[in-house]
Amino acid sequence: MTGISTFHAQIKNWWIPLAIGVALIATSAWVVVKPLEAYLALSLLFSWLIFFSGLLHTTFSLMNRKIMDSWGWYLLLGLVEMGIGVVMLANPPLSAGVLLLYMGFWFAFRGTMSMGYAWTLRQIGVKGWGWLMASGLITLIFSFLMVMNPLLGVIGIITLTALSFFFLGLFSLLLGWELRRINRLF
Repeated sequence: MTGISTFHAQIKNWWIPLAIGVALIATSAWVVVKPLEAYLALSLLFSWLIFFSGLLHTTFSLMNRKIMDSWGWYLLLGLVEMGIGVVMLANPPLSAGVLLLYMGFWFAFRGTMSMGYAWTLRQIGVKGWGWLMASGLITLIFSFLMVMNPLLGVIGIITLTALSFFFLGLFSLLLGWELRRINRLF
């Protein structure tokens, strides 16, 4: 197939991004209408995220142990994340109750690690290390805000999740409509 015919075949299914957009906007509305259920779902999702992040960090550290001096830090990060993930998955009610503390401390740990990696990059002369340092510092600041004011953290998580789903859905709707318009031209 040529490039144009491949593109034409793809835009025949313009309705798929449209359907995805509707689903994402509906999910956004569900998050707003059912914030408690959304928070519980997010705590489960976050538990899995931490577990898999730990699994990947552990794998990365073991695969690079012969070539990286700091592989032990990646291993430590991976094992800590896997342990936290297992505890959270084993105790969903507890996870939802202390999600903000877990997230706050996890973000503090990750922010501190990012700052340490940035410092290492600076020492070996890598340009752009400041962006990693700034990102680690911002992550560290937000982690303290989350732990110091849990209600603000919960409201922030729900609001940002709803807005993210809404704007992803809106983009998908616009993409579907544009693909439909292009499809009519063919």
